[in-house]
Amino acid sequence: MAHAAAASLFASIQDPTDLARLREVIAEAGNSESLVPLGLRQLIVGPDATNRVVDEVIFELTRAELPLQTAKILLLVDDTIIYRRGVDLKTMVQDALAQHFTVTRVVLGHGHLLADDESIDCAAIAVAEADCVVTIGGGTITDIGKVATSRRENLPLIVVQTAASVDGFTDNVSVILRNGVKRTIPSRWPDVVIADTTTISEAPEAMNSAGLGEVLSLYTAPADWQLAAQFGLDTTFHQTPRDLLLAFAGDPAVWAKGLSEGDETAVARLTEVLAIRGIGTGVAGTTACLSGAEHVTSHMLDMLAAAKGDTVGLHGAQVGAASLVAAASWQLLLERLESSDVQLNFPTEQELEERVRSAFIRVDETGRQGAECWSDYRSKLAAWSARRETVESVLSDRSTFAATFGSSVPEPRILATALVAAGSPTGAAGLESWIDDEIWRWAVANCHFMRNRFTVNDLLFFLGWWTDADIDLVLERVRLATSEVLVS
Repeated sequence: MAHAAAASLFASIQDPTDLARLREVIAEAGNSESLVPLGLRQLIVGPDATNRVVDEVIFELTRAELPLQTAKILLLVDDTIIYRRGVDLKTMVQDALAQHFTVTRVVLGHGHLLADDESIDCAAIAVAEADCVVTIGGGTITDIGKVATSRRENLPLIVVQTAASVDGFTDNVSVILRNGVKRTIPSRWPDVVIADTTTISEAPEAMNSAGLGEVLSLYTAPADWQLAAQFGLDTTFHQTPRDLLLAFAGDPAVWAKGLSEGDETAVARLTEVLAIRGIGTGVAGTTACLSGAEHVTSHMLDMLAAAKGDTVGLHGAQVGAASLVAAASWQLLLERLESSDVQLNFPTEQELEERVRSAFIRVDETGRQGAECWSDYRSKLAAWSARRETVESVLSDRSTFAATFGSSVPEPRILATALVAAGSPTGAAGLESWIDDEIWRWAVANCHFMRNRFTVNDLLFFLGWWTDADIDLVLERVRLATSEVLVS
């Protein structure tokens, strides 16, 4: 089925929370047998959605054929107090559940919770005797809950979403810290996601603005995914996940304007788009569909923060700013392919190992994290060399390459317009205070060394177009694009 026809199918869905209709349309979109079945049963988005928690727990227990009278419910939370119209949301949910069930509340972490092995193991112990698990909070506690409950077969999981900052509430994977490095691992679909837009609209402004940043990778990451597929480096490419989100995203520069004021209409739209985005990732069976160069740049900053004991920044805020860099990187690639000779490089492990390891010395002087990244990167390097004939063939037809990718990534100015409208950062300024221009440049310059995922930065590097001067040019284009928006 043609791309336009598939997009039209998704546009026919009036209610993005109608998962039954969504499943039907995905099945009609073509080549659906290669997608992962949508395992999320219920998606509830609305101003009073929290009131549905008890009913959904009862439904899940009944579906699992568990007796309601003796059911044990585990409430898995972090130590952040979240208010809904001045009332402690976690206590409110706990009290409502306690009227029907035995409820145990487990608090993970002290201060900034990390999805590391310690937190996940604690959660796994906590859920061992539960009949149903309810998580309340943001992306980290949700990821921990998904991993911990995945270790028990058929354990119901209900997610209460309290911010629209990431898309990980509705997918079947989790982002965790392994040896200080962020990795995405399979976990599970939640059975139910409850997104109370009243609570979400009262979240700190930066949280919802970060959600807009997360959304923007839609406009850059799929090109990286398709690029890897063209070279035979990723066999999972499928147009449906992108079509799915584009049908709902509209123009973020328009509806983003209300996010900084906590406008419930804008927040509801953002929440729905992020939910559909998570579903798209889940059915694709890979995060690569919506996680490219912009995400690894963000992960670089997270890795440095964890190593140095600095505050880990908001994921979406970092991704949004890095999406501008990714767009400018694609712009550079397409311009150079049109005007310059192509000299592909297929370096050996011996040529690159020291360079990759040394890129992470500032993170960990022992070299442990550099070794972790090199382990992942060397697999990508081997695959690149093994696909030499395919790569050369693809790049020999530059007109087809330009036709394929020329319109797939917008100019940086378009993305900057949406970020400025939402009050979200467009560069190092506005991110965590420890992220200065030099650290931001380090993350951008070395992001392709971090993991086994092929992006535009890898191709620029192998073409010899990711020199210091090239990196400076890309960052300058981002600065100019942002300046144009601010003065317009």
